[in-house]
Amino acid sequence: MSRIARLRARITRRLQPQRTSPWLGLVRALRIWRPNAQADRLIAALESAALPALALYLSWRINPQDPLGLHAGFPWIWFGPWLAAVRYGAGYGLFGVALYGGMWAQFFSPDLATFPGEFFLGGALVSLILGEFGSAYKVQSVRHREIQRDLTARLERTKRRLFVVKESLATLEQELTDRPMTLRDALLDLRRRLVQARSTPASGSRAVAALPDPGALLQLLSQACRLIEAGIFVRRSGDAHWTPVARLGKNLPKLDTMHPLIEHVLETHEIAHIAQAGLADPNYNQWVFAAPLRLDLFEEVDALLAVHTMPFMAFDDINLRRLQVLAASYADFTQLELLVEDVRAVWPASPIGMQQEWAHLAALHKASGLRSYCALWMGQARLSESVLDEFSGLQPPESSWWRLQTAKGHLVLAVLLPIISGASLTSYRRQMIDALEQILARFDQPSQTLGVDFYPVRHAADYAALHQRMQLL
Repeated sequence: MSRIARLRARITRRLQPQRTSPWLGLVRALRIWRPNAQADRLIAALESAALPALALYLSWRINPQDPLGLHAGFPWIWFGPWLAAVRYGAGYGLFGVALYGGMWAQFFSPDLATFPGEFFLGGALVSLILGEFGSAYKVQSVRHREIQRDLTARLERTKRRLFVVKESLATLEQELTDRPMTLRDALLDLRRRLVQARSTPASGSRAVAALPDPGALLQLLSQACRLIEAGIFVRRSGDAHWTPVARLGKNLPKLDTMHPLIEHVLETHEIAHIAQAGLADPNYNQWVFAAPLRLDLFEEVDALLAVHTMPFMAFDDINLRRLQVLAASYADFTQLELLVEDVRAVWPASPIGMQQEWAHLAALHKASGLRSYCALWMGQARLSESVLDEFSGLQPPESSWWRLQTAKGHLVLAVLLPIISGASLTSYRRQMIDALEQILARFDQPSQTLGVDFYPVRHAADYAALHQRMQLL
């Protein structure tokens, strides 16, 4: 057979409809009965009542003389409570046991039959075992989901940082004449303004006060991304009315939530512009760019950046990516600010990035029980800045570190280690002590006792303990 004939035969086989086995369909259908960690309590209660009732009805239709299957070779009727126990927990499975016990008491008089203790005891025990299995599965599912969400957020931040590096390397000297500032300068300016806004008391309504300096953000975007008309809108939780808190331009219209671009951002919580596929309809070009700036406790957008007018030359890929990075960086800052109030109250002078990262990891521990730790590295004598700078470069890539100064003027290094176990913590301590001793020997510093304290990241009280330790050093 020639090469063309073999290729034709391969394509023909792939174009033919695939025959699926009925057993494969049965396996896919049974996947619906895996443990459910996000079900509503009312739905769980209704399903836990419906499954045993359905099993009892089918058994009665098959054998009206023995609907409970007391004399059958296998207790098939127990599959109703067992499935409910696997999906929702042992308590929901025991509801079916109680239902069967009530049916036995109603239709089987004690004068005619003796209570089948082994029958009900076996069914109840299996329901408890399956319920415990389902509960353990749901706990692990919640933990995996929280870890996945945290890793996704960190991946997005890493992608934005890589884009900053890529643009810095690719920017040519002749392009700087058309742009008032580079992306690096814009990010540094944004960070500086946000820190200043955090230290300045806010005024206005509660929804407006929680948004740090929206006017400064619009001014920065107008300089870095050449916006002409744009606005930042906020709304209270549960309210459909959007209020502008900062605006560029005198003819900025009211925010239309039914606009396809605005509606897409409110539903997906993602940045969008009219250059994207599906949003480039010329009939709906009133708003050209939109980005969510904050989500409330119900995972709904309550602060939105909407751009009405931009120069045509500003719709290049680099400028749009710059606008996305700046808006996403501001959104990250405002989202973390919702969690940082308790942590900031116990140590206001600490670095703002450390406060936000601590509050984020503490919220992760509260939601799913995942442990994180803060390692505080210090020496018996004063550690120089050069030693700490080189030592900080050896920290794990997923960690965050800050160089702090104690009350006595000594420099220490605080390292936040997210989602780490006790065994990994021991290995980390051993490796880092060896590395720090090698650095001290290379810098010709005298040998000294090195110390490290580990603080769990669970709530603001742990942050207060770290602050108290810094006061004593």
